[in-house]
Amino acid sequence: MSKSELLYIMNPKCGWCKKADPLVDVLNEDGYKIAALDLNDPEDAKRAKEVQQKYDIKCGTPLFIDAKTGNSICGYRDLDVLEKWANGEKIPAPPARPAPTQNQNAQQQMSQIIDLHKFRLDIWQEAKNSLSENFYNDLNIWKEWKFNDMKDDCPVKELPVYPTTDQVREEARKIYEFIQKGS
Repeated sequence: MSKSELLYIMNPKCGWCKKADPLVDVLNEDGYKIAALDLNDPEDAKRAKEVQQKYDIKCGTPLFIDAKTGNSICGYRDLDVLEKWANGEKIPAPPARPAPTQNQNAQQQMSQIIDLHKFRLDIWQEAKNSLSENFYNDLNIWKEWKFNDMKDDCPVKELPVYPTTDQVREEARKIYEFIQKGS
């Protein structure tokens, strides 16, 4: 059995700790002396922090650490691995998980969708700008003519109204069809 000071740093709310608790109990029943440090207890948390700082270990819970040597396991492991650790064996970290990657085809599709939305927004903006410009031109003509003696000859027969969403949508459709014919 180990002559080290074996610590199990845990948090009762940690799901992996709940899985590790019975394994630590089995090891203690088999004669190992593994002290649990509950991070919710201020004294235990202080002790855990001291040991982690001493060996520059950055790990959440559960953390298994030999306070005399710094030999540690970060995270949940099976009983056989914990027993090897308790006997002083160095346990390598598990292989790093590969970073999640998106399917390249999915990325291409997303890029095409975004480009299409940008294209449609550009068409919408062009339609809105065109109709707005026409509105302000007609409004200026109407205002100038209204105050002259020749108001019956005004090319703008009534007070212009700012374009509605439906009018912008219709203008955008016309622009889009024009672009499609040119392609």
